[in-house]
Amino acid sequence: MSRPEEDGAPAEHGRSADRLPHPLVRPAPARPTRRISPAELEGLRAGPEPPFLLDVRPAEQRVIGHLPGDRWIPLEELTGRMAEVPRRGPVVVYCHYGGTAHRAAELLQRAGRSEVTVLEGGLDEYARTIDPTIPRYRDPSGGSWVLQQFPNRGTGCLAYLLHDRAGDEAILIDPGLEVGPYLAALRDRRLRLRAIVETHTHADHLSGHAELHARTSAPIWVSHRSPARYPHRELTDGEAIPLGDDELLVGETPGHTRDHLSLRLDGAVFTGDTLLPGSCGRTDLGDGDPERLWESLTARLLTLPDETEVFPAHYGSLHGLPPPLRYSSTIGFERRTNEALLQPTREAFLRYMTEGWPPQPRDFGTIVRANLDR
Repeated sequence: MSRPEEDGAPAEHGRSADRLPHPLVRPAPARPTRRISPAELEGLRAGPEPPFLLDVRPAEQRVIGHLPGDRWIPLEELTGRMAEVPRRGPVVVYCHYGGTAHRAAELLQRAGRSEVTVLEGGLDEYARTIDPTIPRYRDPSGGSWVLQQFPNRGTGCLAYLLHDRAGDEAILIDPGLEVGPYLAALRDRRLRLRAIVETHTHADHLSGHAELHARTSAPIWVSHRSPARYPHRELTDGEAIPLGDDELLVGETPGHTRDHLSLRLDGAVFTGDTLLPGSCGRTDLGDGDPERLWESLTARLLTLPDETEVFPAHYGSLHGLPPPLRYSSTIGFERRTNEALLQPTREAFLRYMTEGWPPQPRDFGTIVRANLDR
């Protein structure tokens, strides 16, 4: 759980405020084709005259996920299928990160389509900022795993389904109480759930791990420091859970709770509530400890490369404010913009974590006990 956040995020490295906030570097366009942000596209799609939406990715990317209501014409087929694209009206072209779409836009413009724009950041950015339930992966040329985020708009929490592109096994991180969406995703992709992993004992939502275990027989993995009273397996620092050709590496990051874990996978880290977009998890609930949190942040998470992508267990606020403009971040972006991390000294950080927080939620103790018993 985090402090209420301001809507939006600071611009980075001089980027203007109307630019997308996520810090990952995108390929530069070959020509100055007009670009449209995911938020702008979402507005147009909800309007009276939605644009013609064209996906130009290859089949192996298309099968992972796509935008609803689009038309799929791979780039190499576009010249021969140009008649399928309207001559009049707006056309928005997208690929996975944005580079291929610019080449497609050039072909369309040469063929007389004048109202062509490119989705900035591609499907990847759209999933980060608009709809995290769209599956995506970090590196289409070499990445071996697929990520799907599941936001709970009532609690502001995020669960994660990871699976190997070449296999049929999956890992679920921090599931919420309603397990239907997870089971549907497993069924649709013909995946077998091999592990349910809790980054910590949650105080802001009831977990669905018990029902998922009953429905799939997948074991529940928690920290060896957890006081959980349900059947589970224990994880210690440095252990790994296999996922295809990769491994989900376990690191102990106590502070928000005593039993907190962070999980690393091939250039990404699942931080639970230790590190959140713009802040970090409270330490004034239960067995939290601000000094341990300081050590977990400075000695563990902030030693990771700046480009490491951060996937938190919480993305919004429980105080009626809008969620931030992204469902993930990077270590470098948080290092430069996160309010908690910008405290000038260790002592200032400890004061920040112990002063001025809202009252403890009324149902805090009830939720914790339920999550430890079932």
